Amino acid sequence: MFDHKLFYFLAGLTLGLSLAFGPAVVRRVVGMLEGPDRVVVYRSVDGHDLRLRVFAAKGEVPSAGAPAVLLFHGGAWQYGSPEAFYPQCRVFAARGIHCISAEYRIESRHGTDPRAAVDDARAAFDYLLTNARTLGVDPARIAAGGGSSGGHLAAMIGLSEGIRPAALVLYNPMLDLSPGKPDHHLVAEFWQAVSPLQRVDSKLPPSLILLGTEDREVPVASAQAFCDAAVAAGGRCELALYEGARHGFFNLRENDRTYFDATNERVAAFLVTLGWLRD
Repeated sequence: MFDHKLFYFLAGLTLGLSLAFGPAVVRRVVGMLEGPDRVVVYRSVDGHDLRLRVFAAKGEVPSAGAPAVLLFHGGAWQYGSPEAFYPQCRVFAARGIHCISAEYRIESRHGTDPRAAVDDARAAFDYLLTNARTLGVDPARIAAGGGSSGGHLAAMIGLSEGIRPAALVLYNPMLDLSPGKPDHHLVAEFWQAVSPLQRVDSKLPPSLILLGTEDREVPVASAQAFCDAAVAAGGRCELALYEGARHGFFNLRENDRTYFDATNERVAAFLVTLGWLRD
């Protein structure tokens, strides 16, 4: 039931903050009010509860469930938080797609290396598969995605054993961790086990990579090599390049929505081709 007293309290609080501190505070408050519809624990490991932030698809959900996008934040497997993808999740949910932003173990908070993050990412995807009906998700239409190291995690799910995502949406993802490549030093002792490029096979889901041409962390050549390997294996991979853009370009900026809006539209167009969205 709608709580009118709470609504008027929050509206008054927002107005007061605006008058006292300016619009920046208002944006932060609005952001909190537009948070996830549900937060669920998908895994408990080493004393840590790991959670999924679920933004439910708006509008009528089909009886078989709505499509979903599972997103993993970036931060070199060391930093970051699920809040990074809240802006995209709001957009996708408004378009009728469930959007889930996942928490996973990172070095700064849990003392882990990328292998733990890969394990958590797979567990998050398996949780969605197992609980799809409860969440109103169509288990046959779950995409995995993420930014930077989060894109790496999504790619690893797309190349893992067992059921794979139906699609991948990768924002400047770390795809080649071989010697001499950026971020190899973070995985030097076990890079063969976690480098997506060297694992591409014929079962890779349809993939979209969004990348800036001036990205120093993810060279265009690495993304192109991944797509070339996917196509050579009989798969589908699209590389969308954004001239002059740098690493993290897709994030929502306070004074510039250009790349944020452009990448959202490109992802939507990709999902239209899969039949998940109407044009």
